Order: sequence, then structure tokens, then C-alpha cells
Amino acid sequence: MAALSILQFDMTAKVAKLDAELNGCINVQGRMRNTVREFLLQEGIYSIGDINDKDKLNFKNYLGRRKDLSDGQKSYYISSLEMLQLHYYSVAHGEMLKEIEKDMQLTAALRKAETYLISHNVSSLRDIDYKVRSSYEAYLANYINENKIKEYLKILDIIKLNAIKRECEKGPFKSRKLNFSEEKIFLLYHADYDLAMSFYYTRDKKELVFDFSLPAPVKIKHQIFDMLNYTLENVMARHDRRERFIVPLKLLYQFCIEHGIEDMERLEEEQIEAFRKSLIEIGNTLDDSYMQIVDNIRKFLFLDAAKTNWEANVWYMERFHLQSDRMNPSNPVLSISFFQVHSKENRKYFQGYMQYLIGITNIAIQNIRCQHYRILEFLQYCDKKGILVTQITGQDVDEYLKTIEENIQPETFNGKVVNIYRFFRFLWVKVHIGKVPFVLEYYLKDTFPVHHNRSVQQATISQMLTNLYLFPEHLRLMYLHLWSIGLRVNEVCMLKVNAYYQRKGDTWIKLYQNKMKAEKTVPIPSILYELMRAYIERNQIMPGEYVFQNAKGGAFDVNTFSKQMVTKCRELGISCGDYTFRSHDYRHMVATSLYAHGASLQAVRDYLGHKDENMTKQYLDYIPEKIDKANEEYFKEKKSSLAGKIKMGGRHEQ
Repeated sequence: MAALSILQFDMTAKVAKLDAELNGCINVQGRMRNTVREFLLQEGIYSIGDINDKDKLNFKNYLGRRKDLSDGQKSYYISSLEMLQLHYYSVAHGEMLKEIEKDMQLTAALRKAETYLISHNVSSLRDIDYKVRSSYEAYLANYINENKIKEYLKILDIIKLNAIKRECEKGPFKSRKLNFSEEKIFLLYHADYDLAMSFYYTRDKKELVFDFSLPAPVKIKHQIFDMLNYTLENVMARHDRRERFIVPLKLLYQFCIEHGIEDMERLEEEQIEAFRKSLIEIGNTLDDSYMQIVDNIRKFLFLDAAKTNWEANVWYMERFHLQSDRMNPSNPVLSISFFQVHSKENRKYFQGYMQYLIGITNIAIQNIRCQHYRILEFLQYCDKKGILVTQITGQDVDEYLKTIEENIQPETFNGKVVNIYRFFRFLWVKVHIGKVPFVLEYYLKDTFPVHHNRSVQQATISQMLTNLYLFPEHLRLMYLHLWSIGLRVNEVCMLKVNAYYQRKGDTWIKLYQNKMKAEKTVPIPSILYELMRAYIERNQIMPGEYVFQNAKGGAFDVNTFSKQMVTKCRELGISCGDYTFRSHDYRHMVATSLYAHGASLQAVRDYLGHKDENMTKQYLDYIPEKIDKANEEYFKEKKSSLAGKIKMGGRHEQ
């Protein structure tokens, strides 16, 4: 009996405690209070502090079974447990609730968010992360209509963003950079308020989640994370950041996990193509745009590394800070790739040779790229045949050279042979092979100067000059440098303000010939000088700057110039025979015009900036005509007549 009395007393005390807690909440009274009380006692719950999410779901079902309640009452009562929890926990979490309500209006959605946070042991707004958000989203799915979940989630996001804003205001100069950890990162909750707010209107918030808790090589995680951080700090345009970086970076990360990729800098060609196919398979219409992320992350990793990664499958020239005379800023070599060589051993030797050319020699990068292409072709042939360069034979080389010697000029063939020979000489010096597997001189072909008849037709020039006013100003002026001076297109693109000057009444242009690694000075028409000075002054181009600039202030790109010229010529119906526009043809035209008007071959050579007269002869379209004319005049004379010679020979024989 004593034990029973104790149990009864204990139960009475528990019920009394529950009643006291219920009575303390003025928002839950009357029939609502009695309904809640009945449910809690039925479930054996004697304190509001013991109510959990499962209990609230059971209460919802309990209300659904009550036939004595109207639908309106059931809908109203369903939030009663949350109101009780909010009152119960508000004492311990009063400061946090004040912080939340400071910048927000009290609504049902706000109350629900507050209740969830304090009833789930979130004691500080700093603790709100993607995990809390995800669990709250799942919680909402059980209590409100599906079409209102985003609206209620938005309230939680605003609570978090307001807290981030206050933190940033306290320490405006504090670094807000992401720190790596193997957990989920939610960009909407980034510690930098302005950055976080830039993601507020992203429709699909899931694309803002990067899950670094997934099973994947740590190196890949760090590479993706570092690229993400770089993107957030440097790419400000929202659309550009999303389409070119955030979304494709996440897809690439998922692809790397699925395919066990361990290092972004050593992506193989087949892996790159597999990624492209994966974008197509998911119905991505922006696969070409998204594929840029592969090059973007490889470039970032290569340039950002503490030490040059010579084993990377793509090298970016920006890292090497090469001397200006080795680079052509108007047509720069941006990168050199090696992933097209599938044999990793052959690739290693190829990279070693390229490292030597870039780091030790003083060869222009354009020439190194040419060597790179030619050796790459050879190594791709070795891939097909399964040949290692350290085990190659003279017969293997002979078979390859026979496959390429048809349909190419002797000069081109010789260039390829020489480049392959030099590659093997490097391997021999480095003691990777015992001897060079072929004799260079055996394969070199005889070459003869070839004349290229490429002068622009006079009719085309007339069309160009007649319609020149319709071209954009920068194209007009660049064209005039081709037509009146015969500069190379890259020389025009690289002109700087101090290139133009006057001396003793004459006007001149001084420029650097990247191809010849030398300066040259030539006279220019005074009208061109005046046009250029006016253009420079009007556009406020400063001394030392490029006259014709790209968007970043660098030298105008030669390919961009050619594309713009071709587009405009086609628009205006200007053509030259079977093609539209070739900038180098104007160099031939100027050279021919100078020679035809009495300039010596040596003078034309110096004007063009050639080192060899044989090169100049290839530019003079007038020479064949001059030879033909001389022949005609010679054979017009009777004593020089071929028929006369035959007759004279005949009489002599008689």
C-alpha cells in the first residue's frame, strides 16, 4: 500500500507540474489546453520539455481522429504544441529570440522557425547551418502544405542572413574566407554578408551546396574547394559566376567522385570526354559553356601552386613570367597540353623536353609551340603503334616519316624531322636512350625558294578604300597600316603610343619585330601620322600603352582583328577572288609596289625587316612578271630568236 501511495503521489506531482507549465502559456487556453493535456497524459508526457518532433506528428494524427472537433479547430490546434514549446524555452533562449525578432515582423512562419531552433538545442544563430536547414525542411514537410515550404524556409534563411550581417558590421575588415572542412558548405550562409546575399535569389538552393563529407580523395576535395574560394572572391558577375563556375564546378566534383579521379591537373583525355558526355546525358544544353570549368580549374591550380607542377597535363605560360621578346602579346601562346599523349612514360619524356625548352633555352614561345605540335603528332603515332620512345628503332622512325612526307612542302617536312631529331638528342643527353635512332641528314630534303603570288587585287583595294568609312575606327586605322606600310598584322596589334614620331619634317614609325627580335624604323605617310595622333589623344591613350587594345588593355588579338575584318568585308560584299581578307597579302603588295617603282631588292629587304634576301624574293610578285617581260624582249631580237638559232644550226650542219 505504501508503494502504491508513493506512485500515486509521484503521478500527482507529475500531472501538477504539467498543469503548471500549461497554465503558464496564455496562448494555449480553454478547450485547446484541455485537448493538449489529454493527448500528453495519454502519451505519458508530463513536461513540455519532453515533447519531440515525433510527438508533434502523433498529435497531428490524434487531432485527425477526434470527431468532436471541427476542421477549423483541428487546423488551429495543430500548432499548440509549438506555442507551448516556444513559451517553455523562451526563458533560456530569450536573448537569441530578441536578436531574431529585432529585424523581423512576428508571423506564424517566424514563430515556427523560432520554436524549431530553440527546441532543437540551437542556442546561437551561428549554429544555423545547412544541416539545421535540411532538418527543418524535412520537419516542415510534416506540418504545412508543400507549396508553402519554400516560404517558411525563406524565413529561416532571413534569420541567418540577418545574423551574418550583424557579424560583418561588428568586424567590417575581418576576413570572411571559407575554411576547408570535410562537411557540407552552403553558399547562402557564407560568412560574407554581401556574398551570401548574392545567392539569395537562386531558385534551386541545392546547387549552392558542396558536400565535402562525401567519400573522395582529399586532394580532389581541396582542389574543388580552392577553386570555389577563388571563384567567390574573384568572379563578381552573378550570371557568369553561376554558369561558368559554380554549377559546372559542382557537376565536375560529382563526376570526379563517381569516376575515382584523384587529381584535376592530371585529367586524361578520355576522362575529359567522359565528363562532356555526362553533361549531354543529363540534358545540359550549356555543355560547351560548362566544359570551360575543366580549363578554368586546371589553370587556377597550375598558377596558384607554390611550386611549378611539371607533371600537370596542361601548362599555362602565365606562370613563367617569360621575357617580353619570347612572347607575342598580340597572338600569345596561353598554354601547352600533354594529355593527348596517352602513354604516360612517353608523356613524361615529352614534358621533360618542353621544360628544357621553356626554362633553359631562349627560344620564342611561338617556336616552342610549333615544336610541341610536331613532337605531339609523332608521339600520338607512337601511341597507336604501342611504341615507347626509349625503345624505338630506326625502322619505327622511318615508317613514321614515310607516312607524313606526302602532300607537305619539303620545308615543312624538314622542320618536323629536325624537331623530332632534337627531341631524341635531348633524350640521349639525359641518358634516357643509348643513341639517336636515325641519321638526320639522311632524311632532309632539298629545298628551293618558292614564290607566293599573293598581292591584293587593285579592284579589291578600291572596294576597301571606298567602303572604309563604314568600318569601325580601330579597324580603319589598323587596315591603313597594312595597306600603306605593309606591316605584319601582329606588329600593328602591338603598336604603342611612342611608336609614332616626327623628325625634320618627316613622319616615322618605330616598332619591335617579334619574329626577328629586332626593332625597325620606317617612314609613314604624314596623313596616317596625323590620324594616329588624333586617335591617341581622343582616346586618352597614355605613353607606353598599346594603341589598339583588348578589353583588358593588352595588345589587340590578331585573330580577333582578322575575324572582325572578315565579318565586315562579307557584310559589305568585299572579296578578293576566292577569299575575303588576308592581312599578310598587303605586305606582299607593298613589297611588290616598292620594287616595281625602282627600289632595290636590298632596300625592300630592309624595309620589310627581313634578314635574308631569299625571303624578300618570295614577297615580290613583280619579279616573275619582270623575268617574263625580259624574256619576251630578248627573243624578239632575231639573233636571240629560238627559230633563228635552229635555222643557223641547220645551215651550219649543211
